[in-house]
Amino acid sequence: MSSIYGGRGLELVAGQGAVVRDAKGETWIDFLCGNGSALFGHCHPVLVEAAQKALPSPWTISSSLISGARDGLREALSSLLPKGRVFLCNSGTEAIEAALKLALSFRPGRKKIVALRRAFHGRTMGSLSLTFNPQYRKTWAEFLLPVRHVSVEDAPGAIDAETAVVFVEPVQGEGGVYPLDAATGTAVTKACRESGAILVTDEIQSGWGRCGSLLAGSQIGLDPDIAVLAKGVAGGLPIGAIVWRGELGDFPPRGHGSTYGGNPVIASVALASWGLLHSERYPDRAAESGDFFASLIEGLGSPLIREVRHRGLLLGAELSIKADPAVRELQERGVLALNAGPQVVRFLAPFTAEREHFVTVAKTLGEVLEKLKNARDAAD
Repeated sequence: MSSIYGGRGLELVAGQGAVVRDAKGETWIDFLCGNGSALFGHCHPVLVEAAQKALPSPWTISSSLISGARDGLREALSSLLPKGRVFLCNSGTEAIEAALKLALSFRPGRKKIVALRRAFHGRTMGSLSLTFNPQYRKTWAEFLLPVRHVSVEDAPGAIDAETAVVFVEPVQGEGGVYPLDAATGTAVTKACRESGAILVTDEIQSGWGRCGSLLAGSQIGLDPDIAVLAKGVAGGLPIGAIVWRGELGDFPPRGHGSTYGGNPVIASVALASWGLLHSERYPDRAAESGDFFASLIEGLGSPLIREVRHRGLLLGAELSIKADPAVRELQERGVLALNAGPQVVRFLAPFTAEREHFVTVAKTLGEVLEKLKNARDAAD
């Protein structure tokens, strides 16, 4: 098996809400959540019921056949943008590839593609072209599309009549948890409208309610032509989706496809998760919980914390030391988290995290940072 991801030495066998358990009965508060895909926590009863009801039916059917669950999901997603059209696939990077192809087909003759510094959009060849981190790109650099990566501040001015498409994350998660400000979001939208460039918002990590609204870009003036979703849409089952303004048109005939995209089982779970977003007010709760969690971490007063950045339940604590030791020590003490770049500890709490979980995680982070500070001071 490939060792590309490394290993944490942890085998999980059960989970409920924000807590997971191994075979020995030890438990962890899971703010890693499958890199954010377990947005509803583990084994949410509504999602489990939706999956169980769907399993006796055909698991996958041709996209040319009718599926009530798939049609229902498409109808729900189409409401996100005016006269929205929808394409379903299996992952975030697949959805980015689809969005890139679709956008370029809408602007034939234009060659300029703009993305942001610190951007992460995936690792397949098209999405990797949009991703900024040189460490991800270096092996394949000569094969990638020519994408112009600009700073957030310079983005509006980089968009012109030669620009085919602009890709923006409302919150740059992998790049260090950097939420865009409203002035920049509004300026990027304005520049795209004036130039005719297609604006794509990558909502793979920030969307589906995590950051306090169905699309995080709506909070900061981003008005996309295409929105990209994945991760938590089906509660952790593999799914990707793009939604675009209907007046733009459609893929060219036979211009794209997906064998498993929109299969009835996953579509059923995704449709159930859409219902939960509304019935349980999860986006509103994410905003409230995220503010509470951020206040707890800021309140630690650790000299190792440079800045706490967050929007809803996407939070990063930038440290003055490397993040990896902190992430490892958190796991030793019963908390699962991940990094976002070399010095940011990232927390991706699920909707179902309780107040006590946030308190425990913040307290544990404080203990970890105190230990690492003492070790650093002793070494000095």
